[in-house]
Amino acid sequence: MWRVLILCMSLCPYAIADEIDPAKANAIRELLKVTGAQADREQLTRTFTQQMISVLQASNTTLPPGSIQIITKEVDLVLAEQLRREVLQQKMYRIYAQYFTLEEIQGLTAFNRSEIGRKANRVMPILMRESMSAAQEWSEEIGPILSARVRERLEAEGVTIGR
Repeated sequence: MWRVLILCMSLCPYAIADEIDPAKANAIRELLKVTGAQADREQLTRTFTQQMISVLQASNTTLPPGSIQIITKEVDLVLAEQLRREVLQQKMYRIYAQYFTLEEIQGLTAFNRSEIGRKANRVMPILMRESMSAAQEWSEEIGPILSARVRERLEAEGVTIGR
């Protein structure tokens, strides 16, 4: 009897941690909606369908005519059910709840409703893409400099590097 009670008590923090205050969950739902970060079923369907087709093709499976439509339809049905049950959303709510208080979430929502917040949401994907491109370009530029510097230093220490 005591073992069961101790086990229940030890598991309670995990059960409680999974519970999110409904007000906070609603605030997170609103934030995701305002920022456009809510799950996009069409995008998810395309992604999962492409992944499935790639896996099937990689395993040399010959897909008869109409297979892609069947795969797309079934993927979309499963995703619709999952999103209706808010399976992904609940995972997202827990992540946001872990890092933000209710007040912070409300502040983020207010910011994202502002003119500058709407602009940030519009340009952020472009900004991130261009930033990643700039970082890639920069890494290609400094690669030879880094290689030469490390080679010189190692050779000065008596380490021979093959050329």
